[in-house]
Amino acid sequence: MQTTDHIERGAEYYDEIYRRGYDTSGYYPLYRIVMQLLDRYHNPRVLELGCGIGDLGRLIIEKGYPYRGLDFSEEAVQQCRARCPEGDFRLGDVYNPDDYRPCDYNVVVALEVLEHVDDLQLVQNIPFGARLVASVPNYDDAAHLRLYHDPQKDIVERFRPYLHVVEVGSATSDQLVRGIRPTIHIFSGIRIIP
Repeated sequence: MQTTDHIERGAEYYDEIYRRGYDTSGYYPLYRIVMQLLDRYHNPRVLELGCGIGDLGRLIIEKGYPYRGLDFSEEAVQQCRARCPEGDFRLGDVYNPDDYRPCDYNVVVALEVLEHVDDLQLVQNIPFGARLVASVPNYDDAAHLRLYHDPQKDIVERFRPYLHVVEVGSATSDQLVRGIRPTIHIFSGIRIIP
């Protein structure tokens, strides 16, 4: 795993991105994978961390799975509520254990979130026994604190104290980002007692 010299960005940074209009169309292949995973799980009840503007949340709700979305961007949460008024979207902080309550879920989804925050602290807030479905990229961005290049080392070994990683997959984008074809690693695991 490669750390960057970038600093963690606050909610205001993301508020501005969402205000300008944020295109999530490139994430739909990732959303399809998440939906396939949820379909395999018994009675999934989902907490999504970093729900953004709510596109994945809407898909999960339409499928009939219990869902709650959490984001620290007030602009994102407002857009979620406007796009999907039947959804439960809340303003919250992935570092605050209270924002993970009530613990009425058995799956936590964090797509393209872990590289922006202290990933190990976030994972430690997930209740024991809950499943985590997450994705991380291998490309640099002004808001990425880490780049995950080697799935075995950067995911399995990094999270081993807190997660039993069950599966890891990777997909390379067709779209160029800063001259490279980025790879997104998606993985799932069960939160364990360290």
